[in-house]
Amino acid sequence: MKKSISILVLLTLAAGGAFAIDMAAGGGLMFDFSGNNGVEYAGYYEGLRVTSFGAFGFFDFTYAEIDLYLTYGSVTAVAEGGGLNETADVGSMIQLGFSLLGKYPIDMSSMTLFPLAGISYNRVLSYEIEGISFPDAGEWLSQFGFLLGLGLDYSFTESIFLRAEGLFNIRLSTKLQDESVKGTPASTTWGMGPRIKVGIGYKF
Repeated sequence: MKKSISILVLLTLAAGGAFAIDMAAGGGLMFDFSGNNGVEYAGYYEGLRVTSFGAFGFFDFTYAEIDLYLTYGSVTAVAEGGGLNETADVGSMIQLGFSLLGKYPIDMSSMTLFPLAGISYNRVLSYEIEGISFPDAGEWLSQFGFLLGLGLDYSFTESIFLRAEGLFNIRLSTKLQDESVKGTPASTTWGMGPRIKVGIGYKF
């Protein structure tokens, strides 16, 4: 897995160099919600929702964007179906993430719109429930995913701009989900939810 991520980063940097007509970098704040991370069987669902806030940094090329982010999230367990509709607070987690996005800029004078699509990897660094930490959480709860959305750059000067992005995040099942359905008729569900980012960038 680590080798695959390294290859993706190297390919992205190479692609970015090819499209480096315009280059920029910056950072800001983000909100990320991931629900529906669970298992389902015969109308009954059990899973996790993660509501996260954090900071991100980005490197931008004409047709590509690379993001790195660090977030803190609260985790809620959900049980639905069979007359149940229950939620419970089950701790918090710190996550480190990487996103590789392709984009197509549409120039609108002082503004630039750009559709976005790409992939992401979310690594859980720590997970705690009432002060008890789980050191293997990264192995069991980290996820690959896909992103689709729209971004906007608003120029303040020739070099400084505001960047805002709204993305829909689809996350593949975790190892915990996959292991929990082995040998059973249950199936895993994909995590889904919005990701909103607002930051300041600088054009080189």
